[in-house]
Amino acid sequence: MASWTITITAPTGAFDATLHLRENGDGPAGEMVGKNGTGPMLDLKLDATAIAWSTKVERPMPMKLKFQGIIDGDAMSGTVKFGIFASGTFSGTRGA
Repeated sequence: MASWTITITAPTGAFDATLHLRENGDGPAGEMVGKNGTGPMLDLKLDATAIAWSTKVERPMPMKLKFQGIIDGDAMSGTVKFGIFASGTFSGTRGA
């Protein structure tokens, strides 16, 4: 299992989250843990150089976040779409 710490930059400010990634019999799986709770990483696509997933949040309002990024060794970065309203970026590092 790999853990990543990411910082998400939204129009309302930046916040941190932790990704817990693992391989199961059906492919990659994971969960995202943030200040507003824990949720599964839906539609997760992961390989050595790319990652994409979505997750649902309830606060500050219900919406689906869609992430798409690149992995370069122990670093990750990319874009995030906040529902239909806005977009931002994320970046992070692999945990020990």
